Amino acid sequence: MRPTSPLAFLPLSLLLLPALVLSQVDDCEPTKHFQIDDIIGSAAAYGNTVNVFMPPGCSCKESDVAKSECVIFDCDCKCDLTAGACDMNCCCDSECTAEQTQFFTEKDLCLDPGVSDPVYETCYSPYEVGAVNPKYPMRSDDSAENAYKNLLCVQTDNSGTKGIFFETGTTRSELYPSADEAFVTGPDCTTTFDYSCWSPSATISSDEHYLLGDTIAATTGDGSTNMAAAFGGLLPLPVADQSGICNEANSVKFGEYEEEANKCKREKRASDLQNQCEELDFDFDRFTKDFYVGSTQNAKDSISATSTAGFVQVEVATVSKAGANVYDYRSTGDVLPVTTWNTGTSTCENALKSLCYEVTYNDVFNIIAVTARVEVEDIVESSSAEYVDQEFSVEFSMYGDPNTARSIENNNYVNRTRSGNPGYIFGRPVLAGRKHILNDAAVMADTSGFQVMSGVNGECDVSTGDFSASDANRGTTVGFGEDSSVGCTLSLTEAQLKAMCGGTSHTGDYLYDYSNEVKMPWWLTSMNNLTSTTKVGIFGNADPMDITQWIDVTEKAPTFSATFSDTTLTCSNFPTATHYKFQWTYVGSTTNPQAKIMSARVEYSTSPMTFLDKRVAGATQKFPFTVTVDWTYKELNSEKYSPPPPPIIFSVPYDVFYPFQIDNAAGRNGGSWIVIGLAAIGASLASLFLI
Repeated sequence: MRPTSPLAFLPLSLLLLPALVLSQVDDCEPTKHFQIDDIIGSAAAYGNTVNVFMPPGCSCKESDVAKSECVIFDCDCKCDLTAGACDMNCCCDSECTAEQTQFFTEKDLCLDPGVSDPVYETCYSPYEVGAVNPKYPMRSDDSAENAYKNLLCVQTDNSGTKGIFFETGTTRSELYPSADEAFVTGPDCTTTFDYSCWSPSATISSDEHYLLGDTIAATTGDGSTNMAAAFGGLLPLPVADQSGICNEANSVKFGEYEEEANKCKREKRASDLQNQCEELDFDFDRFTKDFYVGSTQNAKDSISATSTAGFVQVEVATVSKAGANVYDYRSTGDVLPVTTWNTGTSTCENALKSLCYEVTYNDVFNIIAVTARVEVEDIVESSSAEYVDQEFSVEFSMYGDPNTARSIENNNYVNRTRSGNPGYIFGRPVLAGRKHILNDAAVMADTSGFQVMSGVNGECDVSTGDFSASDANRGTTVGFGEDSSVGCTLSLTEAQLKAMCGGTSHTGDYLYDYSNEVKMPWWLTSMNNLTSTTKVGIFGNADPMDITQWIDVTEKAPTFSATFSDTTLTCSNFPTATHYKFQWTYVGSTTNPQAKIMSARVEYSTSPMTFLDKRVAGATQKFPFTVTVDWTYKELNSEKYSPPPPPIIFSVPYDVFYPFQIDNAAGRNGGSWIVIGLAAIGASLASLFLI
């Protein structure tokens, strides 16, 4: 579902409803603009003067250093990926209630919190004790073993070593190098990266409460005497099979959702479109009308032909159609449109284009509501078989108050889905946005993350309308650490190629006026070209209320000017590719590394476009355009850190410890301390009292 505006932002207006805690992605909501005037003042007391050193959610291990300057830190609770709500199975999430944490613990479902392993072992085993100077008749396997089983244990650990940490440097230029320093200009990777999606098998259980990954029971009928299992008794989530065709055998897994909508194709059969329209592939009523889902996980055991007890009905929230308004049927009560066959025009009207289920559950993980957002289109019958695109997605949200109040200081004031806590998780969306238009301290974050153009149909997007041209540079979300290449083709006649090369707007009006000399297609531009520089979150939990947790995607401005040769029919120096480069590294403890973005850049390149065949008047030729994303890892050295000893609390003459050696250890803040052994202290003090 294409957004109707250049950015779809985090719904901060939901913060005005303290009982409603949502976590959602952009596939369902075509428009999510927000204003944060009511809470922007709360951000004034937070944030750093430079980009963040230590991310939120971590603790500083460096002595005598302010949090805003700390680079030696450790982090925990990496499974807390939703700010302002309890994450399923995350036992360390402070936003979970005691009952929720107990439920996770009893089910043995607690996820890895990501705490660093201890550096030292604090107890010796009896076998290690028995191996110390063994003498007959002492034997470690005798019953006397229990007498010294825990004989050698450390009761108080006063070791100065805090662990091993990455050496990041302590200056702004070291932490976040410029794009010129981070990226070496040279050939860009243009390899196409093919990969298949893997989904874990469904959880088969029979509990009252849903668990992460459980399937969701579904039934359909009149709600009283004529009920039957729908789609095999499970809530469906069609996906593309190996041929790209929609496969309805896939089902929704509780608490799980794809970062992008599942995209697949339906065959439009020329001889059977009417049947497909009214009863099969293009009728959205199949997924919404008289449709019920189980409120509890074990509802699948009680599917009845005569009752909907234990089930909640799916309600259609909105229906949108290109060129028409989006209607919210929950509030207006208007009559829902239906998918119908128009015999006069041989058109399937209001055919299903995209569907998103919104599943709401309570704090004991029972489903309390399911709504559907639908997008429709008209499909005209053709003389031959063709394919039509469809999209399916699902999002989950919890209704209930978190255990602890949200606050900017706790980095959970804005209800949002994180891409790591704090370090990025590979494959999760790169956080992206732009400086807020009303306050320089905040970021207007995009719920879809960092996006580049989509090449779903293989054709470049030349659609027109409000903001739709700028939306052509969106559709594919960039995952952290994932190199990728997205391409599309544009069909042009000789005259159109010449017009485009000369910067003349033509079919679709899809040229962007980058400068007086440079024109480029919208789908090659960066995602915030209409407003301001795109920013990306340094860490996976970057807070949109604190702009210091974000860095700019610097742009290497194109300087080329396109020219067209009438002799060779070649357009030269016209932008045909966009290249995004990200540099990332690990910081924090080496036993619990946190991935962060250090630098980001966007560049453009050209390639000659030659029209090969002009023998046929009006002939067209396809020209390729490409967007690549390249990730570079910067390896940092590591260092063993021990805090400096505390200062002596009294003043003594400079030579009082002579002839003993003293150590003057300088800290980061310029302080100094004296280190001396116990024997030296005793001898020195004794000499002071000798006459």
